[in-house]
Amino acid sequence: MRALAIVMVLAGVAHAGDTACERATCFAIQLHVAAVADAPVVSAEWTAAQLAAANRLFAALDVGFTIAGSDADSAAHLRTREDRSALGAHVNGAVIHVFVTGTLENVDDPDEPVYGVTWRKGTRKFVILAANARDIVLAHELGHVFGLPHSTYAISIMNKTKRATPPIDERRFADEELAAMRAMVRRLLRTKVLDNVRYDERDDRR
Repeated sequence: MRALAIVMVLAGVAHAGDTACERATCFAIQLHVAAVADAPVVSAEWTAAQLAAANRLFAALDVGFTIAGSDADSAAHLRTREDRSALGAHVNGAVIHVFVTGTLENVDDPDEPVYGVTWRKGTRKFVILAANARDIVLAHELGHVFGLPHSTYAISIMNKTKRATPPIDERRFADEELAAMRAMVRRLLRTKVLDNVRYDERDDRR
C-alpha cells in the first residue's frame, strides 16, 4: 500500500510538470524523485516550477523539455561521489535523467551548500537536484548537459558568483553561451542519442 501511495504521488509530480512542448526541438526528461517517510521529497509544484524555468530560459534556442516519466529511483541523502555515481545504474535510453534528492552534500567543500550537479556514467551525463534548489537550478544544470562550463558573464545563469545585478529574474544564458549550445543541439539532432553529449572532466568538480 505504501509503495502504491508513493507511485500515485510521483505520477502527480510528473503530470504537473508535463506540459506539451511547443518548441522546434524537444528533449524528454526521466525524473527520479527520492521518497522520505513514504512521500516524495518535492511537490508537483516544485517540479513544474523547475520545468517552466528551463523551458523559458531555453526558448531562445527554440528548445523545450517535457517529463517522459517519473519514478522513485533516487536517494534521500547523497553524501559522497560514490553515492552520486551509483545513480548511474538507472541511466539509459535517449532521455535526460534528472535525480532529485532530499539532501545533496558538497563533496568538494562541506562548508558550502550545493543545490545541483551534473554527474556522469561513462560518457553519459545526468543531473542531480537538491529538494531545496531554486527554480533556475535545473536550467543551470541542463546548460552543463549541453556543454557549458561555469562562466563570468554577469547576465548568465551559469555564473555562480554572488552579485546584486542583474536581478535573478532577469538572468539568462549569455549570447555566447546560446551560440555554443546551438551547435550541441544540432549534434544531438544528427545523432538522435544523448550518449555523445560532450563530457568535460571539470564536471567532476562542480
